[in-house]
Amino acid sequence: MLAEIRPFRRRRLAPDQGREAALRALDTPLAERAKDPDAYFLDDPETLLPLLEALRQKWETDPQTVLEESRFLYEFLEERESKYPLSAFLLDEREYFLGETARIAGNVCRALSQRDEAHRWLDLAEGWFRLTENAAGNLSKVAYHRLALRMEERKFDAVFELLPQLIASFERLGMTEDALKTRFLQAAILKETDRLPEAEQTYCDIVRRAEEAKLEPLLAHAYVNLSQIYSFRGEADEAVSMTQMATPLLRKLGYRMALAKLQWTVGYLLRAKGRFASAIDAYREAQSEFSEIGMRADVAAVHLVVADLLLDNGQDKQAEWEIRQALPIIDEYKLVPEGFAALSLLRESLRRQKIDRQALRSLHGYFEELSA
Repeated sequence: MLAEIRPFRRRRLAPDQGREAALRALDTPLAERAKDPDAYFLDDPETLLPLLEALRQKWETDPQTVLEESRFLYEFLEERESKYPLSAFLLDEREYFLGETARIAGNVCRALSQRDEAHRWLDLAEGWFRLTENAAGNLSKVAYHRLALRMEERKFDAVFELLPQLIASFERLGMTEDALKTRFLQAAILKETDRLPEAEQTYCDIVRRAEEAKLEPLLAHAYVNLSQIYSFRGEADEAVSMTQMATPLLRKLGYRMALAKLQWTVGYLLRAKGRFASAIDAYREAQSEFSEIGMRADVAAVHLVVADLLLDNGQDKQAEWEIRQALPIIDEYKLVPEGFAALSLLRESLRRQKIDRQALRSLHGYFEELSA
């Protein structure tokens, strides 16, 4: 019997054909696509480039779907090489696409508080990028995600020390947008360590640079963070002004994640003004948005904040219900290693049917910092 003869390399699609294939793939449910992946040319760079760009644009609007798409694509590309070692890829293209797909998955896992998975995907991304030429930019992007993870784990000093090197790396490579994203980490650490004037100055500088570079997503995020700082300081007029500037931009971009966090800020403002019912409504709107996009850690955080508000109104039973809704999510995601003592005290107080208010506030204070 003659062995099956295959061409060494399939002819690549033209760019317009690749864009059409990418749209067709994204419009097809994963279960159906998996039956015949060859029909969608997912091993062709001209398909993968627009497909990955679409996933990057959607990771703030529909992170759960982006994660599922990334997993599917990564598994396909990894398996594809064993079946067709010389498909449509040239040189290090396959390694780049595997690395970028893993990077996208890692970033989304971080947003969804799946930290162990985020670390795993970023390890894979780094490994693949190291096999490519001119890897400095992509490795710097992976380093950014790693530092963001470490910041969320509250390793502030270590992260803050490393950030100037990473910013310099991006600037040397002409990666202005990534350099500004990294400055967001600097500002966030300043904010979470109560250095609010320095944080405000950093965010204002980001606003100026984002306006110059016409980077609307970064501009919108800077407005959100400034609104939070002004809320913390009780500067309601300034906070409302930033909220009004951020909202139309976020709606235009479809950034549901940031819109939910902005609604969180509105809740904080309303609570500070003593409008408890309206504050709870605002927090509920944020919680609904978080739930729809799969951000369960933030759903748990809102339960705790609302519980605190209910205690202010003497609604102890309702507050206990809110706390009990949050605890399984906290356990599932291992969310508060640094807040373990407060979590233990809160559990014990629930057992005794008398909520430990200080433990509750310590715990939801941790979440508020994390969400900011």
